[in-house]
Amino acid sequence: MTIETVLHATLDKSRKKLMFTAVKSNAYLAWSMAKNRIDFEDGGATVSNPLITGRNQNITSYEYYDQLPMAQTSEFDTVEYGWSRIAGSVIISDQEQDEARGESQIFKLLANKIKVLDESMQEKFSSYCYGSGAGMDPNGLANCIPDDPTTGTLGGMSRATETQWRTSAYNFSGALNALNIEEAFDDVKMDLTLRNEKPDLLLCGRNVHRSYRAAVRDKLTIPMSAGAGKAMYDLGFEISGHGKCPILYDEDCPVDKAYMINSKYLRWSILKHVNMKVKKLTAPWTMDAVGRRVVWQGQMCMWNAFRKHGLINNEV
Repeated sequence: MTIETVLHATLDKSRKKLMFTAVKSNAYLAWSMAKNRIDFEDGGATVSNPLITGRNQNITSYEYYDQLPMAQTSEFDTVEYGWSRIAGSVIISDQEQDEARGESQIFKLLANKIKVLDESMQEKFSSYCYGSGAGMDPNGLANCIPDDPTTGTLGGMSRATETQWRTSAYNFSGALNALNIEEAFDDVKMDLTLRNEKPDLLLCGRNVHRSYRAAVRDKLTIPMSAGAGKAMYDLGFEISGHGKCPILYDEDCPVDKAYMINSKYLRWSILKHVNMKVKKLTAPWTMDAVGRRVVWQGQMCMWNAFRKHGLINNEV
C-alpha cells in the first residue's frame, strides 16, 4: 500500500469530521448548525435572494362602489453574494516517508498531519467569522453587523442609500457594566423585536460576558438544555439565557463587543459538493512530495437587516 493510497483513504475517512471543522470552530458557526441555519446550495456562480425594500400600497379601506388603488408596486430588490473558496493542503515529502518506515509510523505521521490540518482550519474559520470579509475571505460579523451601519456595501447593496439594509449599533463607550447590563440587553432586545420577529442569539466577547455573569451571579438562571441548547452542549459550548434569548461566550469574539442576532436572516450558504472536497495534488518536478488538498466553498449571507441584528460595543 503506497503512502498516497493511505493518505487518500485517511482523508476520505476524516472528511465527515473535516466537514464539521468549520461549523464547530466557534460559537456562532456551531449555533448555525444547531439551529439548521446552514443552506446547502446545489450550484450557481453566486448566492442571491430577493430583499423586501418596499410595501404594497394597494391596501385601503372602502365602501360600496369606491374605486380601489391598483398602482404598480416595486417591493423587492436582489441581494447577491459571491462565493468564498478556501483550501487546506497536506504535504508529505519523500524524506518524511523514508523516515517513517513501518506501517505504524506512517499512520502516526498521517494522523498528526491531519490533526494539524483540522486545528489550523478551525482557527482560520473562527477568524473569518469575526472578520471583515477582506479580499477573497468570506463575510464575517465585522462587515455584516458593522460598527457603523450607515456606510459600506454588502451583497451589492449600499447601506449609505438603502436605510432598510442597515443593522443597528449601540455604543456604550465603556459605560456598560454589571449594574446596567441587564437593562441594556433588555432595551436592545426590545429595539430589535419587530412584530413576531426577534433575536435568537446573544454572542458575547470576554469582557461583556464577564459583566453579565457578575450581574446574574446571585440570581437563579436556568441553562438552556433542550433543542438547540442541547445541541450546543453536545458540540462543547456552554449556553445560558437572558430571558429566552440564548447567550454564548466565544473567546474569538472581540472582548468588548456583543452581537444580538436573528439567525433566521444571517445564515451560512455552502456549496454542498465542495464541502471539504478532497483533491489530489501533483508535486512539481522540482519537489519530491505527495499530497492532498481539502477545499470548501461558502459564504456568510445576510437576508434582512432592519431591526434584525445589533452590535453592542463597549470599547472605550
